[in-house]
Amino acid sequence: MTSSTRALGVLAVALVVAPLALPPFFLQLLTEIAIVGLFATAFNLLMGSGGMVSFGHAAYFALGAYAAALLVKRAGVPMLLALPAAPLAAAGGALLFGFFIVRLTHTYFAMLSLAFAQIVFTVIFKWKSLTGGDDGLLDVWPPAALKSPAAYYYFTLAIVALSLAALHAVGESPFGYALKSARENPRRARFIGINVRRLQLFAFVISGAFSGLAGGLFAFYNGSVFPDFAYFTKSFEPLVVALLGGPQAFFGPLAGAFGFKILEWLVSRQWPVYWPLFLGSIVVVVIVALPMGFVGLAGGRGWRTRLTGKT
Repeated sequence: MTSSTRALGVLAVALVVAPLALPPFFLQLLTEIAIVGLFATAFNLLMGSGGMVSFGHAAYFALGAYAAALLVKRAGVPMLLALPAAPLAAAGGALLFGFFIVRLTHTYFAMLSLAFAQIVFTVIFKWKSLTGGDDGLLDVWPPAALKSPAAYYYFTLAIVALSLAALHAVGESPFGYALKSARENPRRARFIGINVRRLQLFAFVISGAFSGLAGGLFAFYNGSVFPDFAYFTKSFEPLVVALLGGPQAFFGPLAGAFGFKILEWLVSRQWPVYWPLFLGSIVVVVIVALPMGFVGLAGGRGWRTRLTGKT
């Protein structure tokens, strides 16, 4: 058994027994960390494996959140039946938008993804009769069986674990390796017969679907949804989290989510107004001194990479 396998086993046991030792507030914090970690890991399928940086991934998070919330609030659908609509709605949006976005690269890719996200935000904000506009949709809670912090924590943990296993399988599949080859050299990938655009579109849809699932989970965790879920500032959350944790490693975004939310909680308690200043400073330090993120600290590889230029 490798050290990483043992570490994962210890972490899994700690997460399972956490409700026995932690008060409700920290269970809610861990639940949010798991959701943010899923969102960032789904985003990192594009950035880490595909080399595509999206500035508009909040659109799929919001589509998932609103799809689930609308079914519960407007149609009276039970939460457990409404939640699967979240990744489906987000995947549909990602397929529609991604068809145009993946035709571009680099800066143009990022800016077009941001433009589509702002369209989603505007529709949500203006369509008040359906979405509630800037008032949002309130009282979107899970059923009584999942309403306690411990119950929803276990529910979220199970779904996030399954989703991460699926994303890991995608990354380690021939599809995932083809995506990485297209990231490294798209021209050579085309020469060996890979349809790069179609590959990137599939990756975009998969990433959007899991981002939508994170949005659906967050809607019921938060008990409400608002247009801010689709605003451009929300799109930078998975980007910052992935950079903090280390986009080169699969579990990097999870480490980043943990560090991000813990730092937010600690700093916001004392200096809530200055939280963005602290976050920006930390991101600068990590990018300059720890190019492999938090996961690089385990073996000091982040410092060695920066000092020697070798991985």
